[in-house]
Amino acid sequence: MAVFDSIRRTRRDFLRLAGGSVVAGAVACVEQSHRSRVSTDRLGSAPAQPPAVRDEAVPLLAVEGTAYECGYGYGRMVVEKYPGYRRYLDQAPDWRSLTPQARRLFERHAPYVLDVYRGLLDATPSSAGALPSPRRSFTPPTPPIACTSFGLTGAVTLTGQPMSGQTKDTVTASTALYVVLRMHIQGGPGILVLAYPGEVLGYGFWSTGMSIFRNSLFCREGDMKGLPMEQWGLLALAGRSVDEAVELARRHGISTVGSFLISDASGQSVSVESNAAGVDVIPARDGIAVHANTPLGAGTATLEHHPLAIKREDSRYRMHRLRELLEAERGRLTAQRAMMCLADHSHYPWGLCRHPADAEPDFRTSAAVIAEPTRGLLHVTRGNPCSHWPTTYTL
Repeated sequence: MAVFDSIRRTRRDFLRLAGGSVVAGAVACVEQSHRSRVSTDRLGSAPAQPPAVRDEAVPLLAVEGTAYECGYGYGRMVVEKYPGYRRYLDQAPDWRSLTPQARRLFERHAPYVLDVYRGLLDATPSSAGALPSPRRSFTPPTPPIACTSFGLTGAVTLTGQPMSGQTKDTVTASTALYVVLRMHIQGGPGILVLAYPGEVLGYGFWSTGMSIFRNSLFCREGDMKGLPMEQWGLLALAGRSVDEAVELARRHGISTVGSFLISDASGQSVSVESNAAGVDVIPARDGIAVHANTPLGAGTATLEHHPLAIKREDSRYRMHRLRELLEAERGRLTAQRAMMCLADHSHYPWGLCRHPADAEPDFRTSAAVIAEPTRGLLHVTRGNPCSHWPTTYTL
């Protein structure tokens, strides 16, 4: 029987880990943002009354037991707590019709994933058979289109341990939907990820030491072949090294457009890009990997496209700015310092910590996530990291 544990570490734990550096650093960050702010005439100003975000921790959904029990327990919690939100539940039946190739890969490398989805499916009736609920229904948010990810080797952190993370830039409605999923699978790995209700892949890490963060790519569309992102991502997390994940992508392909920043317990990080041109791998440079929405590979970059020049410019700015901030803290980087980097306002209201702007009044950084896999910690803000304290979750 699955055990549901709603206990979480408070946001004060994050401050205690900082040793007081967050408050002092936040002041420095504000002062720096005024010094380095660029002209935003072409970007648009912030609206007078942007949509509000609840100043609350993202809820923890915790399950443990067999893989089937974990999937079933998670499914029941999603149905009860988020009635009407079926974006990921309605994708789950795809796991009943895996290609022979995909099924062989999971049976060989991660058979428990198949059991998790079997439990999830048994726990969640189809849309047509779903029972009415008096609770609030939720409208699915649009997919994220402007996120920024990073990965760090232990050589550039204060603890000597690897770290990775990202911002999630979406519509404001996403902030009410986020959950932190923690699974303890008997005979399998532990999972700790930020996710939408019903999602398993999410944004975070597994006890294998692998972490995954992902961004959209600004690309022209085209025919793609390979494993869907969710399947490749779960197999990558079930592995033990970045090299295994890269080999899997090159051998089988990825049929979803995106950039996937993969890191392992040794601290190796790469960005795996996929679009209609194929798969390209962008290695870290001097122990730091960063990626936004601009394709960088020799093949993938040939399909770069976004109808708005301002979006293309902002993606490149976020990527270069995050590297600049991380490099400036080389050897001193902690989760707290990295979160400060994600809260940067040098291109306000655009840039790394995105705020609603006149051109997009309901678009913002809706979450920031930092993973420390070898320490078993995930730090998450609901909303902009500049104005919402993170909560620390433990595996």
